[in-house]
Amino acid sequence: MPMYPFVDESTGESVELHYSMANAPSIGSTVEVDGRRLTRVVSDYQVDDARNRSQYPYVSSSLPRNLEGCTTNSQGKPVIMSRRHEKEVMARHGYEKE
Repeated sequence: MPMYPFVDESTGESVELHYSMANAPSIGSTVEVDGRRLTRVVSDYQVDDARNRSQYPYVSSSLPRNLEGCTTNSQGKPVIMSRRHEKEVMARHGYEKE
């Protein structure tokens, strides 16, 4: 079962409780556990920027070097400038995303 973060209303202390996904309280709702009133808060997680392809421009390690229609970095790897540019280059050269 996943853990969900809560904050104790009286002390401000952070508490994590186990709930099944089907029974987890929604964010902002309160529950009472052992006489304490707890409010569910958003969990603070981090996204690895290196894996997030919504960040343009990026240097493609998958496409071949010195690809026509792309600017390249010093090593000849293609630089993709936008999602539109990415789709155009893939269509022009017959590549597909996996």
